[in-house]
Amino acid sequence: MQKLLFTFSLLIALLGGALVTSTSASAKSLPKLKTEKVTYASSRLNTKVTAPKSVKLLAVKYNHHTTYYKLKNKAYKLNYKFSGYKTFELYGTTSKHQRVTQIKKLSSSTYATTDVIDLGEIRTSSDATIVVHTLGTHRTVRVYSGHKLLQAQNTGSSKQATFKIALNQYKPKLTYTVAAANKKATRNIYIPYLTKPSNLDVIA
Repeated sequence: MQKLLFTFSLLIALLGGALVTSTSASAKSLPKLKTEKVTYASSRLNTKVTAPKSVKLLAVKYNHHTTYYKLKNKAYKLNYKFSGYKTFELYGTTSKHQRVTQIKKLSSSTYATTDVIDLGEIRTSSDATIVVHTLGTHRTVRVYSGHKLLQAQNTGSSKQATFKIALNQYKPKLTYTVAAANKKATRNIYIPYLTKPSNLDVIA
């Protein structure tokens, strides 16, 4: 009896594995969506999505919420308002929401600024100087105290922005962000607080 149960369990496991493999292979054989020029502006992700003829609706899943859009001439100009830095999942469906394409993923590296940033900071007895170095040119750098914007600069071609902060505004929870053109800004990056006159170089 035990041998029979063992054999039955083994058969079920083998069939289950085969089913998973078959489903995975089937998903990979589905056609793909195409996206053109993914940009970010006014809290919205923008891109033109082109789908195969079999697709009736474009499904956009973000932060566990899925919205469906009707395509026109096998395409849809997506203008999706969102917050945060989560990954988008796009796929085509039938009119009854059955998926008929592979899933196209758009991670934050697709729509947000991804520069590695160097920060130089000098505190004197009268003020603090903060220098932000970016990898790319024409980045917009903003310095915040909490949610309040203190200063903003564009690096231009120098890849550098310099801020002088008076000591009455220089606080332990200052942050800054960096934004490339048509990209979402980086997450808030904390500026190390120097408790006495000194200087510091860090990589964010």
